[in-house]
Amino acid sequence: MNYVLKLSHDLASFDKTQIRFSVDAGVIDRLGNELVARQETAVSELVKNSYDADAVEVSLTFINSTIVGGRLIISDDGVGMNREQLINGFMRISSTDKIQNPFSEIYSRKRAGQKGIGRFAVQRLGSKLTIITQTLDGKDALKLIIEWDKYAQNNDLYNVVNILETSNKKREKGTTLIIDGLRDKWTEAAIRRIFRYVEDILQPFPLSKKKEELELNIENGGKIDPGFKPIFYISPDGKQRKKVSDEKLMIYNHASAIIDGTIDSEGFGSYLIESSKLDFTFEDKIGINPDEKDTKFDMVKSVNFRAYYYIYNSNLIPKSQETAIRKLANISGGIRLYRNGFRVLPYGESGDDWLSLDSSTRKRSLLPVHANINFFGFVEINDSSGDFDETSSREGLMENESFIQLQNFVYRTITTAVVKIAEIRNIKIVSGQKKDEDGNWEKIEVRIKNIAYTLDELDKALENDEGNIVARAKRKKRIKELKKEIDEVAKLQKQEHAKIFKERSMLRVLSSVGLTVGQFVHEIKYYLDNIQDDIKVLLNELNKELEALKRLNILDNNFAIFQTYMSYFDHVISQNVIRELKPIELRTVVRPFIKSLKSDALKSGVVFSEPVFKSYGLYTKPMHPSEWSSILFNFYTNSKKAIKRISNEGIIGIECGEYDNYVYLEFSDTGDGISKEHEEEIFVEFYTTTSQPSLTDFDDNRQITGTGLGLKIVKDIVKSYRGNINVVSPKAEYSTCIRVEIPKANDKELDEYGL
Repeated sequence: MNYVLKLSHDLASFDKTQIRFSVDAGVIDRLGNELVARQETAVSELVKNSYDADAVEVSLTFINSTIVGGRLIISDDGVGMNREQLINGFMRISSTDKIQNPFSEIYSRKRAGQKGIGRFAVQRLGSKLTIITQTLDGKDALKLIIEWDKYAQNNDLYNVVNILETSNKKREKGTTLIIDGLRDKWTEAAIRRIFRYVEDILQPFPLSKKKEELELNIENGGKIDPGFKPIFYISPDGKQRKKVSDEKLMIYNHASAIIDGTIDSEGFGSYLIESSKLDFTFEDKIGINPDEKDTKFDMVKSVNFRAYYYIYNSNLIPKSQETAIRKLANISGGIRLYRNGFRVLPYGESGDDWLSLDSSTRKRSLLPVHANINFFGFVEINDSSGDFDETSSREGLMENESFIQLQNFVYRTITTAVVKIAEIRNIKIVSGQKKDEDGNWEKIEVRIKNIAYTLDELDKALENDEGNIVARAKRKKRIKELKKEIDEVAKLQKQEHAKIFKERSMLRVLSSVGLTVGQFVHEIKYYLDNIQDDIKVLLNELNKELEALKRLNILDNNFAIFQTYMSYFDHVISQNVIRELKPIELRTVVRPFIKSLKSDALKSGVVFSEPVFKSYGLYTKPMHPSEWSSILFNFYTNSKKAIKRISNEGIIGIECGEYDNYVYLEFSDTGDGISKEHEEEIFVEFYTTTSQPSLTDFDDNRQITGTGLGLKIVKDIVKSYRGNINVVSPKAEYSTCIRVEIPKANDKELDEYGL
């Protein structure tokens, strides 16, 4: 065959009128040195080829590489190549495959490798290449050996022959490149350098691929990209090998907190803060309007970011690791940006402050640390619609409205999270903040300064924006409106502080009353047994004195009711000693409550109907046990008063169930009802429907009076757990119904408490 090819070429040379280009075999060497001048570029191009082949993992093993002539083995689990792809793709110079197929076969990855560079990269690295490749559908593996030294000058390219063989498959799919005769020394430092270089090019791991999506991906045959991971090994002798560690992945374990932010495909923003060091998890929404969490980001969709937050000199980072983390942070700390899986420079480079984190730190707008060196992180943009265009110089993205919204989202989410973490740590947040009487920093709405600073940055961006004049004018008008709103929020904040001060005063009064009641219960417990013994003696002695016995039986009955009250108060006060919050199953509070107060209710002519539970496992989110005692007792005393006002007899009913993400309790009675105009007022402090008699005014018909604090306290308890409390329409047999809704305990909370 080689003879026929040479003869055909020689015959063509006799044609005097039609001439052709000929190619010297030395062009391979020249192209390899000129197109791939650096070691880092050569290796990174081969890693990119594995990425383009839909590999999930690629391993690079440097064997005896500290001297010239070593070996490099690159092995991936990608789709591999069949005979046609190997010949017309890899072996064809300037093939058009990546132009005709810009996205990969399985995961639709945008091709990363430069067109036609891969073959020259392997020539640049070593003198001999062995390719072993197999596809899922192929029966055999293909093996191709290329001796690069054959491509010498003064020899026609078509004369150089490479042998292609077949062999049994050793794995289902993938490609292995064995590069022998390495042309350069590869020290451990050089290998680590190329590892960092490759790590920077491609996104470390996908953020938008959730666990459930990946499981669904496997079931459906695989369409969602599970990510791509290069692994580097060093093997001095070809037998044992040492893994090159990812410094960043190692230090991620020492982060003080992890901040995740997301804008979904519809434009709704949210964030999650997790910190095992602080035993703290928090999630919330974030909108384009700082005061309205549910407002959409209209120019940004399908964006995710993760930031690992490091608080130095805080005992949250091991001292043995802190110096190394600081050193690495000075070089590569900050938030990087990846668009469609690829790094966009200069975002996250040393000295780049695209999110104004360093600027904000210098201005001390917020006091908790939040400079670039306090973060390792990246933003993931899936930009299929082309909202984020690169500049003509390929250095960064065009600063259009989409980019400004992206900056605003990431900056505000990070600073909001930093403030939340500072609150958990009881750290001062803004200048002028004072400590309260318990030594805690006052909880203030720092978002006012946060928003104002962000708007200043937007103002500057708009001044530099060369876009549509009308659009700029509209945006500037909106900014002025927002600044007005900030002033309004500041006024409301002062009013809120006054309200909090008033509530604190009220709580001090209530706490003193509670201490008095507690002391009373503690003291009187010692007398109960003695009084009970005296009553028994009198009963025996006066057995024949009917009138005296009758009065004594009444006393005994009243004392039994008194003991019931005492046991209830004793139980509530003992619960106050318990500081731990835990999920509460509604049955465990409703049934003991009814049992404790049944005697008192009967004495007052009130009957508890059998409580109704609509489902099982009615667990609230973690609460204090005594809070439900307070809620139920306040409802009970109010119902007794309402029933007493219209009749000497009445019924109380309790129903529990679940609705959406809440468990609910409905407390109903047959009293005189609540008029529409008073349905909101009953939850206001000091609002009461009963007058306050003195102790000497008490008689059988005026047993219960109100302070106007009970339902206010109940509402505060419910709202503190993000629940709801309302007067609702009662069922047919009742005249009043108050409904309490508390968020349900989630699976994580139930597992944590072993429920």
